[in-house]
Amino acid sequence: MDTIPGTVGIAFICDVDTVTINNSVRYPMMSVFKLHQALAVADAINTRCSSIDSVIHISKDELDTETWSPMLKIYREPDFDISIRDLIKYSLTVSDNNASNLLFKHIVSPSTTDSLIRSISDDPTFSIVYSEDEMKKKHTLAYINYSTPLSAASLIRQVFDSTFVTNSAVDSIRKDLATVTTGLDRLGAIIPQHPELFFAHKTGSGYRNDANELIAHNDVGYFRLPDDRAYALAVFIRDFSGTEAEASEIIARVSQEVYEFFVNK
Repeated sequence: MDTIPGTVGIAFICDVDTVTINNSVRYPMMSVFKLHQALAVADAINTRCSSIDSVIHISKDELDTETWSPMLKIYREPDFDISIRDLIKYSLTVSDNNASNLLFKHIVSPSTTDSLIRSISDDPTFSIVYSEDEMKKKHTLAYINYSTPLSAASLIRQVFDSTFVTNSAVDSIRKDLATVTTGLDRLGAIIPQHPELFFAHKTGSGYRNDANELIAHNDVGYFRLPDDRAYALAVFIRDFSGTEAEASEIIARVSQEVYEFFVNK
């Protein structure tokens, strides 16, 4: 790790073991917080006795056409209706920033998300203060939305734990996490060689800071083998002076080594 031009944090959790490296560092989450947000939305829906299929009306002035937003290729009208289910899906599977911003505006704020997830998390060593829209306007705010790798790994493990709350919204979130299309060269780079693995994850990718370093390049995932043994793994990288491809390769290498360790232990 000493030769890597940045700080790498790792957390591994299985039923019988927990291992961390550089876990005391606060890593900017970037879009990893969309996992927390989705769970907070699910809680809000349940509390309000509402439905994940409830529809929200969106007006043109609520959208940012200059941010990462694949949903705008589908929703081309100035004003449109979209379900909460689809907003969560876009936010998780393609990390759509408009979808996330809309969920914060219409369902739960960043501060409410923080407090709700803090109340259920096994490891509440994280902070959610700002939206994607706010971080886009001022990149240094990304450092305030932070997590330790262990906190993120604990949360995604909870989502797939048999004792975690189950309702239609949480079931939908589980399915979305298993169909994420971003960052497939990170933790999931091992999947083509091991198609028997169940894999679900959420990525987060950052801007560059004033030193031209990647603020964040992250992935947190849940892996389950055919024999039902499972583990959670988070690899977070901050202030990385290399390329995104190089950062992804580090995450992929850790994932491969952890898999080999786990299946042979």
